[in-house]
Amino acid sequence: MFDFAVPLIGFVVIWALFRGIVYIWKRTFSIKHETIHGLFAFSLAFTYSVTIFPFPFYAYPHLQRETYVGINLIPFASIRQSLHHFYWLVPVRNIGGNIALFIPFGFFASCYSSTLRPKTIVIVGFLLSLCIEIVQLFFVPFRSFDIDDILLNTFGTAIGVLLFRLLDQLMAKPSRAKQSNYSSK
Repeated sequence: MFDFAVPLIGFVVIWALFRGIVYIWKRTFSIKHETIHGLFAFSLAFTYSVTIFPFPFYAYPHLQRETYVGINLIPFASIRQSLHHFYWLVPVRNIGGNIALFIPFGFFASCYSSTLRPKTIVIVGFLLSLCIEIVQLFFVPFRSFDIDDILLNTFGTAIGVLLFRLLDQLMAKPSRAKQSNYSSK
């Protein structure tokens, strides 16, 4: 199994070179914008690394000689199966992991683009998850296509968007209060 750190390190190097070129071209630098851009890119790179080059949590020695292709097109079937698993960590990893994996995407996509509506960001999260599942099905050995992963990833994207909107509203209230205090003097 391929180590997930290799593509992640490669992406970080490419990202740093890209941001250096952008800096040379535009001659502007903002810590806030670079942090948002960097965290958004890192969340995409991490998602790519984990889904295409997954952590070796387990190995199936009997499958190393065979091609394993699993396809689940029945919504909530693998979620139900995970919830009924005898080991409590399986639903945490399968359900919680798929949700948590896309929360940063929803959050940073909201930060990154103020022009996209929340609904559009959730749709893009759905399409990104669908693309990952298709790549896993056709190009990554020992991976499968699971409709529940798409549903959980999309739900994670929606949570990320909601967290951004909540944080944005909380950050806007103190500044509005300061503005009203200054205007009343």
